[in-house]
Amino acid sequence: MGIIDILLKEINIKSDITEQTRQICDKIMEQEKPKLQYEVLAPKGGLIFLALEVPGRNDKEIGFLTLEREDEERYVVIYYTLEKYRINEENLEDTIPPRRRKVWEINEFKPNKILTQYAMKLKFLRGE
Repeated sequence: MGIIDILLKEINIKSDITEQTRQICDKIMEQEKPKLQYEVLAPKGGLIFLALEVPGRNDKEIGFLTLEREDEERYVVIYYTLEKYRINEENLEDTIPPRRRKVWEINEFKPNKILTQYAMKLKFLRGE
């Protein structure tokens, strides 16, 4: 049984797909937060459920992979990058936000399948 299935069992099954997905993402974020070096620079917004760091396309970039709700029950995975030379080390919050590089649409309608698609992209980008 995978981590996503374990988290699904802990969540109230009566809630809708969006709420289930958000709750799982919140639990994943709690576990991953200590590993984030540039958490302040991660894309933020009401429709972003999860944003984790991944390597950039080269050594001069950092990347983020987000799971976002695009529309009612429609999700996308988005890869963002930011050039390291643009990072303001003295005040990270003044740094220019990362740019979208690639968008993958998720054609699934169950939280475990949505998060499995995200996990596959995450593993690919991390080279695992």
